[in-house]
Amino acid sequence: MDQGDLKKVITALLLLTAGVVLIHIYWTDIAPVLGESLRILSETKIRYFILAFLVYLLSVYLFAIRWQKVLSCMDYNLKPTDLVPVIFGGIFANNLTPASRAGGEPLRILWVNKRFGISLTNAFVSILFERLVEAIPITILLIYVLYSFPSLEIKFLPIKSSLKLSSTYLLLSFFLIAGALIWVFRGKLSPFLKRIYENWRQLHKSFISVLLLSSGVWILDIIRLKLIALSLSLPLSLHFLATVSILYLLLGSLPITPGGLGIVEGGLISVLLYLGLPLASASSFVFLERFISFGLSSVIGFLYLLHYGGFKIWKNTKLH
Repeated sequence: MDQGDLKKVITALLLLTAGVVLIHIYWTDIAPVLGESLRILSETKIRYFILAFLVYLLSVYLFAIRWQKVLSCMDYNLKPTDLVPVIFGGIFANNLTPASRAGGEPLRILWVNKRFGISLTNAFVSILFERLVEAIPITILLIYVLYSFPSLEIKFLPIKSSLKLSSTYLLLSFFLIAGALIWVFRGKLSPFLKRIYENWRQLHKSFISVLLLSSGVWILDIIRLKLIALSLSLPLSLHFLATVSILYLLLGSLPITPGGLGIVEGGLISVLLYLGLPLASASSFVFLERFISFGLSSVIGFLYLLHYGGFKIWKNTKLH
């Protein structure tokens, strides 16, 4: 274990310890909320929950179609069903790796290389192209969320004053931060952009289909969240669901705990509370969402890895 991994493990353990201590201290306040959450979950409408899970499976299949479209432009003739096990294997790796996609993408690259003979370079370029195109609908959704988000009130202690940030200031802050990050990391981004440019003649044929499929995946993500809300009889608006969808991505990308475990839940619940949802309802909603996107997806990914021998390939990702 290198120093970086050791720091991540120590950080995760410290967060877990802090969580246990806080639960012990505030147990008398937590117990009633936990009881109310269990009551809400016991009244879950199973048909909506099953539909939400099926929508999740459909979104994974769209991911497979999207990847297949890119690979077909590089003269690899695969079926989307060939790529579904690889994608679920990558999801499983992501769920056990600090920082979303830190372990899943290398696994996907080595898996398709070993199983389908796709060169490591082409596999890497295909995934990179997918992610760059996917950034377009993500950015649009993020702008919508920032524009629709209610004024954010920041209180300054100990002086009893506060600052309210309207949607205009939130959007301006987003563009300033995004521009600063691009400028700071321009040196690291340029090799990736160069690779896309070198393969653009092949890749541009799939641009429209990849963009539409990426947009479709995010639409399905919001539909899944709506179905989860319906299963709990929560009348959540499009603004609520879009916020949860984009926040899930941002929190899951923080390189702190495997799959954002604890970070995602805490962040989502906090935002839902800020938007006016009761604590018990917010906790129940996040629990069902994570049960599908983290729990059930991990089980499916584990079974695919076990069946296709993907665990050996996953171990080899640390050697590359």
